[in-house]
Amino acid sequence: MEKKEKTFWITNISSFNVSLADLNLTIKPNSSVNLLDKKHYYFTIEQLEKSAKYGSIFKKSDKIIIRKIAPNSKKKEIELSKEILYKAEKSLYKIQEQKFEELNISDEEFANENTEV
Repeated sequence: MEKKEKTFWITNISSFNVSLADLNLTIKPNSSVNLLDKKHYYFTIEQLEKSAKYGSIFKKSDKIIIRKIAPNSKKKEIELSKEILYKAEKSLYKIQEQKFEELNISDEEFANENTEV
């Protein structure tokens, strides 16, 4: 049987960053965070409970809520297909290369034409 780790989820329900001064932490708008996640935080359950009862989590209870369970996080998946959706039989455009005789001049002739007064 797998040992279940303790979690302490909080969610910022406001549209602003919320600073939790006693935890030295800022929670981004509309985001949920597990403060007992050992990969990112080093809080004890006692610290978090004190903050929830007397500290900054309590003071910011209009912006921060404590969750009993983890939020649902559905990742958007994009299906990739190797099938061709549209294949043009013919090109709509025809590339033509045109030559203009008046543009066929040497650099010296071009410089002389532009320096004459």
